[in-house]
Amino acid sequence: MSTPDGNENTNDGASSNIGLSDVSSSPGGSTQWQQQQPPASGWWKSNIDISIAKSRKVRGGNFVQLSTVDPTTNEPRCRSVVFRGFQPMDSGTQNQQHITMRMITDLRSEKVKELTAFPDRNTAELLWWFQKSSEQYRIRGNVELVGDDQSELPSEGNEEHRDFLQQARKQQWGNLSDNAREQFYWKDPGSMPYETQNVVPVGGRDEDGKVLPPPKEFLLLLLHPRRVDFLRLTDNYRQIDLLNHDNGEWNLERVNP
Repeated sequence: MSTPDGNENTNDGASSNIGLSDVSSSPGGSTQWQQQQPPASGWWKSNIDISIAKSRKVRGGNFVQLSTVDPTTNEPRCRSVVFRGFQPMDSGTQNQQHITMRMITDLRSEKVKELTAFPDRNTAELLWWFQKSSEQYRIRGNVELVGDDQSELPSEGNEEHRDFLQQARKQQWGNLSDNAREQFYWKDPGSMPYETQNVVPVGGRDEDGKVLPPPKEFLLLLLHPRRVDFLRLTDNYRQIDLLNHDNGEWNLERVNP
């Protein structure tokens, strides 16, 4: 299945049969998950770094599901997108207490309309399942969309911050595959009836083969996490991390699975 950002969604290997009812019992009668101690690495970013490393060779392992709410019907909307990495938010050292997750999207997509209908409710939740380690992360936060001056999107931060994110947007555009870049020159996503696509610049490049500047339709989608719900099915360990906005620290607590 092809996704809006030009990648094929595949899932190699058989699915895991592990569930909440599959709890191994110890000789003493207590269950393994009841005795399991919190992960030694602690907060969610350390845990997910380990999960990513274990799944690095899994084809499609960087596909995540992003959920929003339709502002007209209040119905949920969910789609697969590609996680592109953790985005530093300034030109200096990355703030390890507030990690931003980078994806891309099309200015004309429904998710953009859903995220910008109410600026004070630009919240989304990302779901990431790691098959190799049987771990799930549900990451909720505010979304920041980064486009060019023509996109008419709300902008955050000072001029230096905006310039820094514009450079990140240009870099991400250059890092895309040729096929992925071409999709941003297609006709409006979801428009009906289907029509033959526009003639687009091959690979998003000019006649000399140089990558063209990113069109206004190309956006960075940045998720600023503020709540992370982690579940590990091998021992049914569950932990919730909450961002304290007053001091920028993460508070984590083990909860019932």
